[in-house]
Amino acid sequence: MDAPESVPERAGQPHLWFMADSPAGPVFVAHSNGWVSGLQITPGGREPDPGRFVDYMLDEVGTDVEPDPDPDPKLVARVSEALATGRTDVPVDLSSRSPFQQEVLRATARIPRGEVRTYGELAAVVGRPRAARAVGTAMARNPVPLLVPCHRVVPSSGGVGNYGNSPETKAKLLANEGVAL
Repeated sequence: MDAPESVPERAGQPHLWFMADSPAGPVFVAHSNGWVSGLQITPGGREPDPGRFVDYMLDEVGTDVEPDPDPDPKLVARVSEALATGRTDVPVDLSSRSPFQQEVLRATARIPRGEVRTYGELAAVVGRPRAARAVGTAMARNPVPLLVPCHRVVPSSGGVGNYGNSPETKAKLLANEGVAL
């Protein structure tokens, strides 16, 4: 994953969205200037709702987003491949998050497919071993789930814990990666 400090200046650049398929179901993907700035999983069994995604981007990422009338085929292919394979090398913009949250999300992106870390282990990785709850908050505020695989972070007490979409979705994603909890 490219570091958020590398995000190019985008003054006046619109954030646009397209839809893609993922192991969790249909997703909305927001991007600007080749960087993915937001991703939202469609809740299980529901129809994709562009209005819900627009609200999410404004509320959680702080930007307006419009439908992309002509998505860049290379970006769509790169995102689709990353979603299908669990790769985390798509450039993502984490600048809407605090420096601590950015650090946690970058560390999360380094968790290999098929492996999990606890919130406490991730807190230790970023040098804040007593900040497991703050790591949980960073996971909950992840603007690009799946591309930054917050589903690979689990509670030390066992199980899958919470997940923005649903614990069932998190369990399914982990099972697809060969993780048995």
